[in-house]
Parts: sequence; structure tokens; C-alpha cells
Amino acid sequence: MHSATSVRCPYGVAERLLCKESFLPMRMKSTFTPPVRQVSLRRSVLRLLALCLGAMLVAGCGLLSGTEATSTPTRAMVAVVPTFTSTPEGAMAPQTSGGGATTQQTAPAAAQQQAPAATDTPAPTDTPVPTVARFTVKTDLTAANVNVRTGPSTAFAIIGTVSRGAQFDISGRNQEYTWFQFCCVAGQTGWIFSNLVNVENAHLITLAQNIPATPVPPTPTPVPPTPVPAPVHVDHCAGIGGDGCKFRLRNTDPADNGGGELKLLIGFVHGGRGDEPQVHGGYFVELQKNGVQVHGFDHHTRGGTNVIEGPRGKVYHYDKSVSASSLPGGNVAGTYTIWVKDGNGERDSQNFNFTLHGNQGLVWLVFDQN
Repeated sequence: MHSATSVRCPYGVAERLLCKESFLPMRMKSTFTPPVRQVSLRRSVLRLLALCLGAMLVAGCGLLSGTEATSTPTRAMVAVVPTFTSTPEGAMAPQTSGGGATTQQTAPAAAQQQAPAATDTPAPTDTPVPTVARFTVKTDLTAANVNVRTGPSTAFAIIGTVSRGAQFDISGRNQEYTWFQFCCVAGQTGWIFSNLVNVENAHLITLAQNIPATPVPPTPTPVPPTPVPAPVHVDHCAGIGGDGCKFRLRNTDPADNGGGELKLLIGFVHGGRGDEPQVHGGYFVELQKNGVQVHGFDHHTRGGTNVIEGPRGKVYHYDKSVSASSLPGGNVAGTYTIWVKDGNGERDSQNFNFTLHGNQGLVWLVFDQN
């Protein structure tokens, strides 16, 4: 008995069958020999099966890989007809391909928009330099119009007026820079006071070349003063014989008493005898205020014998009072005229004046007969 030879066959099914068929033990081959036709038919069947299995294996691998075989499309033949298209400025010019066809390259959308036409940039101009000063009449003035004069002073005549907000070129100024010259008002060159205007470009103002001289006002003809007649001295004592008009007013001492009354305290003295009070003469006074007689100071009130102390000593012995309402004007203030009469009612002094102010209603008087 022959030993079988160990043969290793491939792993594929068809290959394994072919391999086993080819390597059958020689013993078996010798014992059974099939007919030639039958063997050839079997081999053909096996080869066909092997081919089918191989085709199936190849198809199965394609399915497992997830890819499908796609047929390559056949490019259809198209007749190329050239077209003519207007090309805007800045767009790409058409290019010709190797096959003779014209291809149009599309420019970007921004490039296809027509660029704005360039404009000429104006040449820079120089800033104008002011050549003249101007003034504007102030708008906040009280008066609606201001005076314009023939010269830089109020001594010059007025030639017209200009209204608030009016503007004029300044042609000059005066030395003091207080008046401006300009043209024109009523056809004449005028001058306006600087405080009434606002000025532009003041550095361009120059001294006027034709400043008129300030007019000198005419000297008025002096009027001779009206001669004032000298006061006529009236001698109230003229024609009085004997010792008439022997008293003179020596002292006047007014004092404030509230102004409710006028009170006279009078001393009639003899200066040659050491201011001896003349208590036995029966002297009295008459009184006027601002030229109006004051009633109450008359012969009904005479100096008595009761002597009292006062500013000039113990010499006063006449005492008389009247209310302020009884006086002219209803008050004690004013200018008074007083004179002395003797016991016979004859004038015994010239007129004397004194003035009282405010509430000076108390008056001390000394008449001296020396």
C-alpha cells in the first residue's frame, strides 16, 4: 500500500478543488481510471465554476469597498459660433484658446462697474489779505441813530446821522484814536466817535492826513453887569432928640428848645456901669419875621425888675414867648428884625437882624446903651 504524499493547497475554494484533483494519490489513480470524455467534462465544469467564483469574489470586493464604477460621460460635439461683445474700459480682453474658440474672462464685479470720471482738482488759492479797516455802528445803543460830524470833536457841526448796524470803511483817525474818519454822509467826509462803533482790522487804521482844526467858539460880547445900588442906610433914629437910639444889640445866643415856641430873654444893660440892668426904664421890643410883623412883642410886654442868670451873666429881665403856630410860616426858623423902644413908645435903637435855624426857639439877647 502506497503512502499518501502530503500536499498543501491554496485557501481559495476553486484553487483547492483543482489542487486536490491534481494531487490525488497515485494509488487511487491507478485503481480507478475514468473515461477520458468524462474527465474532460468535469474539468471544464470546475474551471467554469472557478471563473464564476472569481468573478463573484471580484464583484463582492467592489461592493464592500463602497465605490461604484461610474461611466465616463462622452462629451457631445457642439459647434462653436464666435460672438462679439463690447468690452468696457478696464475689463479683461477676450483670449483665444488653443482650439480657436474665443473665451471671455469675466472681470470681478467691482472692476466691471465703470469708474467715476476723474475731475480736475482746483488749484489752491491764496487767502485774501484785508487791505482796509471797517467799522460797524453798535447795535445795542440806546439811540437808533448816531451823529456824524465834520471833524473829530463835538465842537464840529453835525452833517448827518448813521443808523445802528451801518458799516463803512475807515479812512483815518485822529491823534488820540478817539474819532474815525470815513466817507460819506450827505456827500461829505465825516467823523464818528470811536465808542459808538466796533472795528475790524484796526491795525490798518492810519492817522488821517486832513484833520480839520478844532473851531474856536466866538468870544461872547461881555455884558456889563447891572449895577446893584448900594443899600440905602435908613436912619430910623433921625430926628429923635435927647438920648434917643442909645441901645445897640451886643449879644445874640440862640438855643434849641424843640421849636414849639419862640422865647426871647433880653437884658437891657448899661455897659459903662458894669452891665448894670436897666430895670426901671420900661423898655420893650418890636419884632418882624421875614418882614412880617410878629404879634405879641410890643408895648404890652416890658422889661421887669426880676433879673435872671443867662449866657452873659445875671442881666436878663425881659421874658416873652409866643407859640410857633402864631409865627409867620408856622415855625421858629427864619430871619428876624428887632428894635428897642423906650417907656414912652419912642424908638430907642436901630434895626438889628438875627437868624434862627431848625428848632432854635430860645434866644438870649443883650442890648447895651453905652
